[in-house]
Amino acid sequence: MQIGCGVRVMRVKGRSYLYAWHYETVDGGRKQVLKYVGPAKDSVSGRKAINAMEEYVHKAISEARRQLQSGVAQTMAATR
Repeated sequence: MQIGCGVRVMRVKGRSYLYAWHYETVDGGRKQVLKYVGPAKDSVSGRKAINAMEEYVHKAISEARRQLQSGVAQTMAATR
């Protein structure tokens, strides 16, 4: 499992916009997914970007726990 997320400023038609990004596994590969959060100068956009990253990290940690617990359960069953 790999975890990757962040915030990025992109210029579109001369204006700066803030995007939150993260990686998802698609067809066995990694794909960067961008989520628009608002104008780069807007303080609300910054908070939205942080919230998006926190949500991604929380989901990734939960998934890692699930995978580890599943793997541990399978290992214990195989050794009995």
